[in-house]
Amino acid sequence: LNTMHRDLESRGLSVVGVSTYDGADGVRDFWKDIKQDYTVLLGDRGVESSFAVAGLPTTFILDREGRIRARIVGERNRGAFEAAVKPLLDEPATAKLADK
Repeated sequence: LNTMHRDLESRGLSVVGVSTYDGADGVRDFWKDIKQDYTVLLGDRGVESSFAVAGLPTTFILDREGRIRARIVGERNRGAFEAAVKPLLDEPATAKLADK
């Protein structure tokens, strides 16, 4: 995800992680080890309930308007993520988002 974020950011991809198990110290330690280029937010178990997360990791693919377009449960390789993401990156931005 880190490399894909860097490679596709210019096309509009934003990767945002959410940690519901580790506190701020755990996320910082992970950043030191992995050198994340994307933002990681801290959540709680309520986030998992709100989004009906059944297993970790769970990845939600959102379109440019913030709608969930895909949900991937479990680990996947980059090709699987790109297959879900690239068609959305090719969709035109709405006028509302283009004006921001």
